[in-house]
Amino acid sequence: MLQTVSPPFSSQKLAPSACPVCFSPAIRFAFTRNNLSIYSCSSCALEFQFPQPTDSALAAIYSSDYFLGASNARSLANQEALKRATARLYLNALAPCLTSARPNLLEIGCGNGAFLFEAQSRGFAVEGLEYSEHAAGQANALLGRPAVQVGSPEVDRLSRAAYDLIAAFDVIEHLRDPRRSLAYLHSALRPGGFIALVTPSLDSWSRHLLGRYWMEYKTEHLTYFSRKSLAALLASTGFASVRFLPNYKTLNLEYVSSHFERFPVPVLSPIVRLLRRILPAALVRRPLNIVASGVMAIAQKPL
Repeated sequence: MLQTVSPPFSSQKLAPSACPVCFSPAIRFAFTRNNLSIYSCSSCALEFQFPQPTDSALAAIYSSDYFLGASNARSLANQEALKRATARLYLNALAPCLTSARPNLLEIGCGNGAFLFEAQSRGFAVEGLEYSEHAAGQANALLGRPAVQVGSPEVDRLSRAAYDLIAAFDVIEHLRDPRRSLAYLHSALRPGGFIALVTPSLDSWSRHLLGRYWMEYKTEHLTYFSRKSLAALLASTGFASVRFLPNYKTLNLEYVSSHFERFPVPVLSPIVRLLRRILPAALVRRPLNIVASGVMAIAQKPL
């Protein structure tokens, strides 16, 4: 995970004056959820928090426990195995984009390094940029070398035209100014290079089912994208050939249950808790590839 520190609008205002992605004034207050005020844009179908949380509020959320997300060794091992399996799904999805025998990969918000580890095992030259010093240390230990730096995607931290692929999975929704960050990442890609994003989608079945009780409405999620708004943002920052894929993740009921205990959802959390209690352990731990709330966007920097 990571964040930038310059919001596209002042948090001192009583209400936003324009959409932070398409700049349309056609915005309206949508609802309040978990003490968050959510606004929506009629032009690009974006939703966003206003005002945004303070830096200190976000720093308190991004503790070491945020990146571990597990309370005991077995849960942690289960989580890491699922992350590795999901990383392999992502690499398979991105394989058609890559022609180099040893692609240069940068992952933004690489967490504990599962995706970089799997990519490195396939011959990628990998680097990472991670907001959390704790998570970056874990990633470097996993990779066996100091490939991950602590920071955010500032233009002076990234080499220009250096990478064949930049990945940012479950990151863009955390950024204060996603437009500026994507522009920086665009400059770091080689001509013809690709960016791959994963983010919770307003078009997802879980959002349609749960509405304002969607589990992705969290303090640390500042912006909520539809495919339309994400495509518009990518195009406006210089990317072309935008396409979307279902965001398959490898999960099991043990992980899903722990997640819903951590981020409760009315009705759904008790149901998942009951299923975990009554089903055989083998079923609770069986991994499945499912699409829950996210979407994968792949876009190219023109030659």
